[in-house]
Amino acid sequence: MDVLHRFTGDADDFVDTLRHGTPRVFRPADPPLDLLSADELDHWLDTGLLRVPYLQLVTADGEVPLPRFCPPRTVLGRAEHGYVDGSSVRRLLAEGTATVLLRHIDQWHPGIRAFCEAMRRRLGRQVEAFHFITPPGTQGRPVHRDDADVFVIQTSGTKVWHLYDGPGDGRWAPGPVGSPGRPTFTTRLEPGEVLYIPRGHAHRAIAAEPGASAHLSFTVREAGEAHLRAALAALLVGTDRPARPLGEKDLLAAADSMLAEARANLATLSGEALLDRARAGMRAVASLPEPADAPGGDAQGRDAPGGSTGLRITDLLTGSP
Repeated sequence: MDVLHRFTGDADDFVDTLRHGTPRVFRPADPPLDLLSADELDHWLDTGLLRVPYLQLVTADGEVPLPRFCPPRTVLGRAEHGYVDGSSVRRLLAEGTATVLLRHIDQWHPGIRAFCEAMRRRLGRQVEAFHFITPPGTQGRPVHRDDADVFVIQTSGTKVWHLYDGPGDGRWAPGPVGSPGRPTFTTRLEPGEVLYIPRGHAHRAIAAEPGASAHLSFTVREAGEAHLRAALAALLVGTDRPARPLGEKDLLAAADSMLAEARANLATLSGEALLDRARAGMRAVASLPEPADAPGGDAQGRDAPGGSTGLRITDLLTGSP
């Protein structure tokens, strides 16, 4: 079955939503809540192999300094930095001082990787996955714009989302927005519900009580001017000629050959074909070799190599002590 139905209940509705670019909330019968459980996340934290920037602690004011959750370790007599300490992550989350942000999960989690790859094949677009766990009553990120269409799946707890108007034209940049104005769309997202945030629409989210709030974000990225320019350059330049022509005669011959090839390609090139090439280039850059296994292997039925302090992600999500 088409994976897109798990976001909106209907695959065609997913595609239409992307086309129209209007914020919406969906309540699909089979949301993808099974992709990353709290127990599995505890396992990943305890393997000791997660590193920055795949995991980062953030607040509405910025990033948490690495020494607070990435103590140095010694490997082969050398100090190594950037490895995440699971106990420190849980402690800071329990204290309500930081949001856990897992970046580009599709690059290291086999199940989510396969899910994103199915979406890429279906949409012909670049798709990435992120995961957020936010302490109750806090805002994990400042008001910001993303250079992607975002589908948010609430997996545990609730979040109140505020969306603002999108950019007026194509001259905008992703990142924090200082004065977004009044929200134009507000919703309280419950587990299993899906929020669509159109590309460029500023937004923020506040986790509700009593427990922490968790959600998965799938970003569907579109080509921009730089991708179109790169695709066009690849068509115009070509590669089947000497890299260093000797003498002016050979250099002029190479220039004439390049211009002839460019004119021939441009004569038959349509805007749709160039956009297809730009999107294909994006997907090629984003793709990675299929991993043999994720760090720590199968999360089911294994003991964490370093043990744990007894504080688990499941407890934090339910508000248990």
